[in-house]
Amino acid sequence: MSTYYIASQGKQQGPFTIQEIEVKLTSQKINWHDYIYDDKAEDWVLLMEYAPFTQLFNKSFQTPLAVVKDKPDVDPAKKRQWFVLKQNNNYGPFSKLDLIQMLQSKTLHEYDFIWHENMTAWKRLAEVQEFSVQEIRLLFDKYAKKKDANDKVFFRRKYARAKVDSHAIVHDKKKIYKSVGVEISEGGAGLMIEDGEFDKDQQVYLHFKPAPEVPAFNAICKIVSKKGNIYGVQFLKISAAAKTYIANYTKKKAA
Repeated sequence: MSTYYIASQGKQQGPFTIQEIEVKLTSQKINWHDYIYDDKAEDWVLLMEYAPFTQLFNKSFQTPLAVVKDKPDVDPAKKRQWFVLKQNNNYGPFSKLDLIQMLQSKTLHEYDFIWHENMTAWKRLAEVQEFSVQEIRLLFDKYAKKKDANDKVFFRRKYARAKVDSHAIVHDKKKIYKSVGVEISEGGAGLMIEDGEFDKDQQVYLHFKPAPEVPAFNAICKIVSKKGNIYGVQFLKISAAAKTYIANYTKKKAA
C-alpha cells in the first residue's frame, strides 16, 4: 500500500496512507492548503490539487457543485461548466467567456483555482490549457468584432497596461509601507504592499521610485481592488509629465 508525506505548519509528517490523510482532513488535523509529496511530479503540491482528494475536496464546500446541463449544440465557450475557488468556497458554474470577462475586470486572476467535472483536480487558471495565450487569442479573433452586444466579450481598456518592477512607498498619513510596483498605466498601478491592510476606496499617497523608462513620481491614489497583498490603485492626482512618461512606456511595451 502506497504511503505519503505531508507538510503542515512547517513540519513534515508521515508516512500516511490515502485513507489516513482523508481522516486527518475531515477531522481538520490538516487542511487543504497543506502539502503532499507527489512522487510522479517529484514535488510538493497542495492537497486540494492532488487528484485522489478532489472528490473529498469538492464535498467540503458549503455550497454543492451543481453542474448545469446545457443544450448539446451550445457553443463550447458558452458552456457553463467552470467553477471558481474563492475564500474556501466554490462559485459557478460559469462559462469560459464568463471567466475571461472576470479576468479582464480583475475579479479573477491567473493564480486563482478553477475546475470542471472532466478535470482530475483543481488547477490554477494559468496552468489550464483552455486559458493559454493562444486559446484566448483565438477567442478574441472570434468575438472581439461581434456586432451583437451579447457576444461582446473583450473590451478595450481606457489605458494600456504594462508590467513594471519598481520599488514604491505607500502611506496613509499614519504609517509608511514598503511596496513593489508590478503593473502600471496612465490611470493607475498594481502594487504589492508589505504588511498593509487597506480598504476599497481608501485614499493613499504613493511615491513611485524610478524604474527603467519610468521616472520617479508622486500620486494621490484610491484603492480600487485587492487580492492578497496585491492592490490596484487608481491615480486621483498625478503630474502631466509623469502621465506622459507612463503613456510612452506602456505603448512601447504593447507594441
